[in-house]
Amino acid sequence: MSVRLEERPVARRSVLSVESLRTLVNRLLSQQIDCQGVHIRRIIVTEPDASGCNWQPEWPVFRPANIDPCRSLLHELIDRLRTQYNVEQ
Repeated sequence: MSVRLEERPVARRSVLSVESLRTLVNRLLSQQIDCQGVHIRRIIVTEPDASGCNWQPEWPVFRPANIDPCRSLLHELIDRLRTQYNVEQ
């Protein structure tokens, strides 16, 4: 019996400009009551990771973004958006 290694399918993502993605992240983040005043100032374009995502946010330094519940909400939001969107190159 032979075992064939198959490539993991990469999730299909919509492609947005850096600015459009940053705007989307901040619009969704502004809807979180526990994250009032927190926003992402910059999206960093990277090489695709193992899941195929090619961006990371620059984490906000505003204190609420670094304590719960906002920190957890922000992580969940970013994790979800990283599965849905890539930055156009």
